[in-house]
Amino acid sequence: MTTPPKKSKKSNYAKFILQLLIKRTHKIEIKSIPENSVIDIGGGGEGIIAQIGRDRITVVDKLQSEIDEAQHKAPEAKWILADARNLKFSDGQFDSATAFFSIMYMSNEDKREVFKEVYRVISQKGEFWIWDASIAKEEGVFLIKIKVIFPDKTAVRTAYGVPSKKQNAELTKEMLQAIGFKVKLTEIHKHWYLLKAKK
Repeated sequence: MTTPPKKSKKSNYAKFILQLLIKRTHKIEIKSIPENSVIDIGGGGEGIIAQIGRDRITVVDKLQSEIDEAQHKAPEAKWILADARNLKFSDGQFDSATAFFSIMYMSNEDKREVFKEVYRVISQKGEFWIWDASIAKEEGVFLIKIKVIFPDKTAVRTAYGVPSKKQNAELTKEMLQAIGFKVKLTEIHKHWYLLKAKK
């Protein structure tokens, strides 16, 4: 999924498209995802996690258009239109949670609320895996093109774009720890990172 910056003028949109065309593609190999039942936060668009986990994935996205775009790619998954800041699931309902390039679309306050809800709805031994972008600049537009390699070695190419903001593994780790998560793995690449946190 590629989302142009909101409220952009024609010239800004043209710059967005030009940057997208010239951006280098980054390879992300997903060797595994958490086992058993997983709630995937903001998993519409490409539906990356749903394509891997299929019927054991419950995808939550607040935009119906994103669900419509992804649902046919993994029809066995459960697709739910919902705001992840206020999940209508019981405590400990899922074994684990994931977020694949979705928290970059959230404000810091929204991230905190979403992380609290994830903490609540996963089991006592549950994990929360986050793949997302490292964004250093706070002005302009941030774009990243990626090639995702699935466990079965098939691949999907996609891109993500947002108005620039400061986001990195360390800031995300701090937010997770403030809620009660214990970060057990931090994998940092040039423009993206993977965190694996445990409840």
